[in-house]
Parts: sequence; structure tokens; C-alpha cells
Amino acid sequence: MTVRRAPAWLVRAVGATAAAVLVAGLTAAATAPPAPDVVAAAPASSLPVEELRAAPQPVALPEPEPEPEPPPVEQPTRPCRHPAPYEECLGPPPGPEADARPEQVAAPEDRYAFLAGVTAYPAPTSDTVGAANDVALLRQHLLDSGWRAENIRVVVDGQVTGRALREGMAWLAERGRPGTFSLFHWSGHVKQLGGGTEALWPVDRDWVRDRDVTAALSRVQGRMWVDIAGCEAGSFLPGLPSDRVLVSASSRDVEKSYEHPDWRLSVWTGLVVDQGLRQGLADADGDGRTTVGEALRYGTYYAQVVTWTQRPFGRQTPQVQGDPVRGWTLADPPA
Repeated sequence: MTVRRAPAWLVRAVGATAAAVLVAGLTAAATAPPAPDVVAAAPASSLPVEELRAAPQPVALPEPEPEPEPPPVEQPTRPCRHPAPYEECLGPPPGPEADARPEQVAAPEDRYAFLAGVTAYPAPTSDTVGAANDVALLRQHLLDSGWRAENIRVVVDGQVTGRALREGMAWLAERGRPGTFSLFHWSGHVKQLGGGTEALWPVDRDWVRDRDVTAALSRVQGRMWVDIAGCEAGSFLPGLPSDRVLVSASSRDVEKSYEHPDWRLSVWTGLVVDQGLRQGLADADGDGRTTVGEALRYGTYYAQVVTWTQRPFGRQTPQVQGDPVRGWTLADPPA
């Protein structure tokens, strides 16, 4: 297996001081004012590699609302915490792996996506930095990959009510049948409701609980990829992954997720979709074709590297479970 060295820009990022970084999570419990500006939900073009490498220091989102500060979250493996060198804990960057290709590919007319994200929240909830841009970026990548615009349903900012989220998932379930491929993506705040329950945070505070997401998306037939970019994203994993459903979460169920102020995207979406898939930086075997498996491994590794020095909540550790067939791209998804 070829061992790939970490890009120099990531090494510089991890070595840089974190003093200038605002440390909080999507739903971190610290008082913070609303973000001073809002990212428009216009289509986002692929970010140049030079810009991404210029100053790759993440900043976390401002707090949705002031809450009592919880104790810092311990990382799962004690030796793998800052200031230990990340390569000693994480090992070398992802190298080539033999990702299985699907036996059948879904035709463009059999591909459906529901994408939702909120940057502009009503007061007193603080805005996010790049959730709407996450959605715009992913939508553009789907179009570039041959998806049909009429098969991509998008809601952003003020459109993202609890009802809109439920209707969008029901829309996927109506169309997702054997032989189809469906994609669900969320970027935005996640609400901790207590008792181990988290929920997608729509603008009208009509919480869509993790168990409701599982129930709604479990009705989708065919192959599916569910992607959640938000704090405690791992809480949406139970009950969803299967041999036909791939689920990726930007952090564990007890961790915060971060955004990158320069990218104007979440760290997870910036790494997986923009750098990994669109720019091909995750192409570990150098064959010119970046698979979803390669992109997810790249994003999982470098999300930890980029957020290695974050305090008090620690780095984010993305989680990927489900369908082991990952040798496809969004231009040839499985059916």
C-alpha cells in the first residue's frame, strides 16, 4: 500500500497556534453573538486549491443560543489528543483501497436528492457560516455529475421549516424504489433535546428528531446515501445504515462539528465534496476517478487533522457506516 504524506497545508494548520480560533460548536454551550454576516444561498463554485491551502484553520459556529456550559468532551482514545502529533494517533493519510464497484448503476432519471441547510436563522438563534453554501455546492456537483435538476429538491434558510423537512423526506420515499439512488443531506444546527435525543434544527423550531429522521428515511427503497453535517451528527446513525444505505456523519454523537470561515463551508462538506470529489484530492490511487469511498476516508482523516487543536470540545471524528459498496461516484451511483 502506498503511504501518502499529509499535504503541507494541513501540517501547517495543525502546527499553527489556536489562539485566534473561536472555539464553539454548532450547538456548543457558550454565549456568543450572532454571526456578523450571512452566506447567501447562491450556487457555490469549486474553491481553488490555492485558496484552500492558504489558511486552513477552522472556526466553529457561534452558539445557537446561550446555554449553561457543559464539561468538555473527552476523546475516545486518550493517547490521540492534542498535543500528541496527529500522525502518531491517526496513522498515515489514507492510501489506495480496493473499493467495490456496484453491479448496477442508477440512470439519471432514477436519481433523487433532497438537500437542506440553514445559514440565516431567526433571532435569537445564531446564524451558521456556510450551511446554505454546503447545499449549493452539493447541488452543483450533482448537476455536473449528470443529475437532473427536477430530481433535486432544495430548501435553504427560511424555507427550512419542520414541515418542509418532513415533506422532503416523504418526497424521497415516494420516489425511492428498487433500482433508484437517493441522497439526503443536512447542514445546519442540531438541537440537543436531552435524554440522548437530537433533532434537525429548522427555522421554526419544529424539531425533527433523530428517530423521526430514521423512520422517514427508512421508507426510502433502493440505494441511498444519508449525509449529516452538524454537531452530534452521529446520533442520526442508529437504525439507518444497512447493506443498501450508506450513512455519513460529520462527528460522533457526543462531539461538535466545525465550519471553515475561509471556505464558507462546513469542514466536512469542504473536505468530502469540494476537495475530495470535485477537486479530486481524495484520489488515493491516482487513477483520475475519485470514489465516494476515497472521499469519505479523506474527509474522515483530515477533518480530525484540521480540528486537532480545537478546545474545549476537541476535534470532530466523522463516522461512516452502512453499504460497503463504495467504489462509485455521484456520476455513476449504485442502483
